[in-house]
Amino acid sequence: MIQSGDQFIAGRSGGVVGAVVPWRGAFAGVAPAHIFHAAGTHSLRVGGLTSKVAYIPSDADLAFFPILGACRQTLLAKPKLGEAELVNSQRRLKCRISDTSWSIAYVVLPLGNLPGPGDSGSPLVQDGHVVGLLLSVNMHTWKGIAISAEMIMREK
Repeated sequence: MIQSGDQFIAGRSGGVVGAVVPWRGAFAGVAPAHIFHAAGTHSLRVGGLTSKVAYIPSDADLAFFPILGACRQTLLAKPKLGEAELVNSQRRLKCRISDTSWSIAYVVLPLGNLPGPGDSGSPLVQDGHVVGLLLSVNMHTWKGIAISAEMIMREK
């Protein structure tokens, strides 16, 4: 069953399914579009299934791909200041949201334990809801940027 936090492979790289949402009468996985741009492909493998990116909005680093198999819908919510976790199938990192806007959440990461390149798209979770997807990390400031779940909700 495909769900938020699952790893996927695109070309010779990969990332994390940030959310599974109802989309155009079915379900779609959501991940950062930069993963597919860097991989040079819109095809991916996740949970034994293959898929292809169907939509990339022009104003957001998001990619939507249909899930043609069993999946678990992700509960989305607006991010708020305070404690959170970055969660994927490989690890959980406690963090803190320090600032938000309608499109971005700024995340303070734990010292000495930064997410790596394959963690892009990891869901940012508060109170059991995904409030964002990790996009980038600044190794010098120990901060990350996550696209807000509000951007995902806008595209559904």
